[in-house]
Amino acid sequence: MRDSILEKIELLRQQMVKNGLELGLSHPDVLEYSQRIDRLHNQLLELDSAQGKQPYRFVVFEKQAHFA
Repeated sequence: MRDSILEKIELLRQQMVKNGLELGLSHPDVLEYSQRIDRLHNQLLELDSAQGKQPYRFVVFEKQAHFA
């Protein structure tokens, strides 16, 4: 389940960046992607907390995202 959430976050992030470049960062579609990512991030934190895991780190290097 955790991997599925991480994958969804990454796909939404890529789409958000693409739309942000095309439509502008304040476009409602871009903001909706951001909100969807926030909700998934909250789910991930709740899942990890319930399993006693340490919070993960999300790092972006150039055009690649890495989860640790």
